[in-house]
Amino acid sequence: MHSEAQRILKAVLNAIERGAVISLGEAAQYGGTIGDYWVQFEGEDDLLHCIVRRQDGNPIALEEANRVVEPFFGAMPKGLVWCKPAERSVHYYVGHDHFLLAHRHRA
Repeated sequence: MHSEAQRILKAVLNAIERGAVISLGEAAQYGGTIGDYWVQFEGEDDLLHCIVRRQDGNPIALEEANRVVEPFFGAMPKGLVWCKPAERSVHYYVGHDHFLLAHRHRA
């Protein structure tokens, strides 16, 4: 796993366990650059949102985005992750509890 993906994953999991709001205002903590892509998490209550876009601002294909988020969502049953592609970003949504369970079960 890319070291930045590992850092982001750890921060998100720790925030979920603490019941903290994962805020876009704290973008550096819950997001970062993974290769040519920018990944950002945010969430409150029970819904976690992940945004993926290319650093160069060009359109992003769903297949590209799926490869980037594999470290975050690969451990989860595909039916639990909702995806909304746009031209220049792809958005993923999942329940906090499902995300936490999938990753803590792997550990």
